[in-house]
Amino acid sequence: MKLFSFANQKGGVGKTTTAVTLAAGLAQNKLRTLLVDLDPQGHVALSFGLEKSPALYRFLCLAEPLTDTVLNVRPRLDILCGDKTTEKIKRQITRMEFQESILAEQFSGAEYDVILLDMAPSLDVLHLNGLFASDWVVIPTRLDLLSLDGVKEILATMAEISSRGHRYRGYSILPTFFERTTRETLTQFQELTRLFGSHVWPPIPQDAHVREVSAAGKTLWETSRGSAAITGFKSGRQFLGGYKQVLERMLEVIHDENEA
Repeated sequence: MKLFSFANQKGGVGKTTTAVTLAAGLAQNKLRTLLVDLDPQGHVALSFGLEKSPALYRFLCLAEPLTDTVLNVRPRLDILCGDKTTEKIKRQITRMEFQESILAEQFSGAEYDVILLDMAPSLDVLHLNGLFASDWVVIPTRLDLLSLDGVKEILATMAEISSRGHRYRGYSILPTFFERTTRETLTQFQELTRLFGSHVWPPIPQDAHVREVSAAGKTLWETSRGSAAITGFKSGRQFLGGYKQVLERMLEVIHDENEA
């Protein structure tokens, strides 16, 4: 089982959209997948047209079995929903011993091929738990100064966690809302690639379809497979970027780790 977290300490960078889209893509590739909502806003449930629920609180604080708290939303895809009760989880964790390893312990042995954590844009005890539990961290980011500062903050936090003995398999920086006709976008993308090289994954183009499918409780794979967000933008005879290429990268990571 591999655990990916989706994190950026700056909000509005497409974390939930990315987590939902890739979770659905992994499930379509026959991997049993669990998507966990660690954000009190509870947007994972809303993305599937469902009501928010205290499922995460019931699992972590009331010790209800994982099988009783998850919802199956697509073949091979379960979600563990959150809502405002997620704030109570944080308070309870702060009273526990070994605070930073609670999530890792709770998900250890879960019968999934992949677990994805959709993290809140804040540095708190639950956020740290998610990073401690992760094998791989995906950092979605807009290509603007404030969002890129959020990337640096996440990497600094990961470095601190690594200094305490946690070993990450790797991390990826995922540019979102990419507009190749905008000078700032291109400049920041070039700088990001210069600094982080192969850690930068193919960008996700700006695409109005993303808002439409979220409002309908669907995924991009179900309604908009030909959209720019999925296929990327055309460059000559090739398509570059898009969630299709990012999903391929994730599958490579999972395959490589399984082989190891």
